[in-house]
Amino acid sequence: MWCMACATTVSLFANRIMSIAFHEYADVIEKKLAYFSICFSIFYGLYMFFFTPSICYNSVWISWIPDPLSEMVPSEAATQMYKNKPQAWNNWIFVTCMFLLFSIYCAMIKKIARGQKSKASMAIFFQCIIICFFNTVSALIYNALSFITPSFWILLSGQLCWSINHGCPALIYVTMNETIKREFKKLVFGIKSKKISNTSSINTASMSRI
Repeated sequence: MWCMACATTVSLFANRIMSIAFHEYADVIEKKLAYFSICFSIFYGLYMFFFTPSICYNSVWISWIPDPLSEMVPSEAATQMYKNKPQAWNNWIFVTCMFLLFSIYCAMIKKIARGQKSKASMAIFFQCIIICFFNTVSALIYNALSFITPSFWILLSGQLCWSINHGCPALIYVTMNETIKREFKKLVFGIKSKKISNTSSINTASMSRI
C-alpha cells in the first residue's frame, strides 16, 4: 500500500503537469492518463506484494523496515534475507521524482500566471503541496533509516505522516477542490451549485425573450 501510495502521488503530480503543458488536448488525454495511472499503481503494488520480500513492522523503530531485527544473533545472512531493494529504490525514486515534478510545476505556474495571482491555480498548488507533503516526509525518514538512527520524535513523525497520507487526499479534495466539492454535495446531499442554477435561469430568460 505504501508503494501504491507513492505511485499514485507521483502520477497525480505528473498528470497535473501534463494537463497544464498540453491544455489544448486536455479533453483527449486526461481520461487516458487517469486510467493509465490507476492501472500503473495497482500493478506496481501487486508486484511489490508478490515478488519482493515482506516488509515487517519494528516496534523499536516504529516503522516498516526490511530487517525486523528479530534474530537473536544478527548476521549478514539474515540481513540479506530481509533486504528489499525494490522498496529502497521506491523511496529514493519517489523523493527524486517529487523534487523534479515540484520544480517543473512551480516553473509552469509562474510562467502561466505572469505575475498575476489566480485563485484557482493557487488552490490547486496548495492541494498538491498538502497531498505530497506527508508522503515525501515519510519517504525521507525511511531513507534516513538506511544511514542513521533518528530520534524517537522523528520516527513518530514519520509514522504519523504515513498514517495521515492515506486519508488526507480524499478530505483535501472534498474540502478544497471546487469541482469535487460540488459533485460531492450533489451526490450526497442533493445540493446543486448556485452557479448552475444561475446559468439555467439566464438561459431561460434568454429563451423567453426570443
